[in-house]
Parts: sequence; structure tokens; C-alpha cells
Amino acid sequence: MKKNMKKYLLLAFVVTTLISFNSCSKKDNDLNTPIEGLGGVRYQKTALDIALYENFTKPYNIEVIYRWDAGLMGYTTVLVPAEENKVLPVMNILKKGWIAPFEEIAGLLFVKKYIPKQYVLIGSYAYATNGNIVLGSADQGLKVNIFGINQINLKSAGGISQILGTVHHELAHMLHQNIMYPSDFELVSAGSYDSNGLSISQANARKAGFITGYGMTSPNEDFATLVATMLSNSKAEFDAMLDAIPEDSPGVNIGRTRLKEKENIIITYFLQAWNIDFRALQRKTAEARAALIN
Repeated sequence: MKKNMKKYLLLAFVVTTLISFNSCSKKDNDLNTPIEGLGGVRYQKTALDIALYENFTKPYNIEVIYRWDAGLMGYTTVLVPAEENKVLPVMNILKKGWIAPFEEIAGLLFVKKYIPKQYVLIGSYAYATNGNIVLGSADQGLKVNIFGINQINLKSAGGISQILGTVHHELAHMLHQNIMYPSDFELVSAGSYDSNGLSISQANARKAGFITGYGMTSPNEDFATLVATMLSNSKAEFDAMLDAIPEDSPGVNIGRTRLKEKENIIITYFLQAWNIDFRALQRKTAEARAALIN
């Protein structure tokens, strides 16, 4: 019985092998035939694709990704694709309120070299494990993710400031990764940084010398949040923020003093490291933002 079983198994193996061999030998399975879909999905170019190419890729070598791609958008959060009618308005806000002012003050070469080259637009917000909303993120100075574009009011002051603040923040990181800001910046608030800064209110953060609680989490975030806030507001608006910080005691205002000191370090850093007149840049970004709102 066992011998017969072995014969049947051997016969089945031989038959299967012959079938496999014959199948692989068929000419219609030629290995030189391209595999359909290998190398990604190809889309027919739309009017939107052409507009993005003409306005961003051609002059600045910027790639704008709005079609769903889980490999770029991540697998760790539940996200929604961008609505196509929001894509060009968001990118126009970036061009007029961010790229154009830097191009005018810092020059086209600076823009081409240092502004991130890939923008991934995502319809919904991402959420951190602690429940905080993630407005944007960057990857090694190359890729910038902008979240929540389906939900942002692109004609409101708040919506426009949110988009511009996100890219100002990420560019600030890009700059200090290339040329580090002076160590004096970190020393201003030495001993006050707190990894749990996100749980600290804005009012308390400013009393401690940080523009936001997020800025308290590390010196790099302190730098980026302050640069972004300064460039997302006029000098008068930023001064009003500092003036609103209450005194610790008569004539003593630790938060305002620290933020003023950091502000001056940033202005000097932009001039010495990048040959950029920060006040002129701040005026241009404020003018551009006001024009977008109106």
C-alpha cells in the first residue's frame, strides 16, 4: 500500500512538473513582454497638472502631488485625499504669500536651492498620538506634507495664515539644518525647555519666553515656531503679541525679554548666514498675506 502511494505521489509530481514546464515554455509568456502597471500608475494629464507644471515645476523645479499615494502619505494615520478644486488655490497661496516674497528679497537662486522641492497635499488633518492636530511635516528638507486642505477656508485670514505658517515653519527647519543658528539662541531659554510643551497653554508658554507651547519642546522647534510666527505676521502684529504678555512683577517681564532677545538673534542670523534682510522679508510676507486676504 505504501509502495503504491509512493508511485501515485511520484506520478503526480511528474505530471505537475510537465504541466509547469509546458506552461512556462509557451511563447505568449515571453519574459520580454512588459508587465502591465509595473513602475507606477500613469495618469492622463489634466488642466490642473498642466497648470502645476507651468507655475511650479518649470520655474522652480517643484513637484506637487495631490493624487492619493499611500507610500508618500503614510500608513500610520487615517487620511483623506485632497479635493482637486483645492489644489491650485493652495499652491497659489504658497506662490504669492511665500515663494514670491523670498524670491524678491533673497533671490531666485535661493528659492531654487533651498525651498523644498516636493509638496504633498492631503485632504484631512493628521493627528498625533496625544490628539494634537498635525498641520504639516517635512522630510529631510525635500518633501513637505500639508494636511487638511479640504477643511481650510482658503479665503479667510486664519486659513491663509495657517498654510503660510506651516511652510514658513518647515523652511526654518531647512535653513538651520544647512547653517545652524547661533548657540546663543538656545541659551536664552536654557533650562526652560519641556518635552511636554504641547500640553502648556500659549499664555503660559509666552510668559516663559516661547511663542507657543510647541516651541518649548526643543530649541529647533523654538527657532522654527518663532521664525514662522514672525513671518506670518507684520512687525506691528508681532510686537502686539509681545506687548500682551503680562508682567511677572512691576517692571519685570521675563517672557517678553526672552522673546525680544531671540527675535534679535534671528534677524542677525538671517543676515549673517543667508544675507537676507529679515525686516524687509517680513514686510513683504505681511503685504503678500494682506493681498491674499483682500
